[in-house]
Amino acid sequence: MNNIKHKLASFTFLISFCLAGNAVLAQNAVRTAVQQGHGAFVSKTDKEYAIGNASLGIPTLAPDAVVMLKQVKFVITPSGNSTSVLTGMLPANQRPTQRVVFNSTHTETVEGPTKGRVYDTVAVTETNGSITYTGTLKAKGKSKK
Repeated sequence: MNNIKHKLASFTFLISFCLAGNAVLAQNAVRTAVQQGHGAFVSKTDKEYAIGNASLGIPTLAPDAVVMLKQVKFVITPSGNSTSVLTGMLPANQRPTQRVVFNSTHTETVEGPTKGRVYDTVAVTETNGSITYTGTLKAKGKSKK
């Protein structure tokens, strides 16, 4: 009888471990993230990235110019969808005369759960110099074009 109870307890533990496996793997993949809602992990960061003007489309900058942007938010869901938001500011002499919206793609090169995946990006540059750069990744790289 004790043997049956022991096997049942082991089996129950194994099943519960398997059911929680996806959430545990996602948490380990995004260590700085906090789980929100139904499994999405949200990380508010202040990492800085050098983003090339080829991805921003700012007409007042050279095509090979680089702008430093700060990542303010990163969200990844257990299904693999993720969104990254970066913001920054242009100096007064480099600001466009009208709002610029530029669509592009970005292949992730930083180590992590999305390395090698292709983000659809939208860069919005306002006349006051503020830049918002948003990358969206659909599960299994199936981003809409």
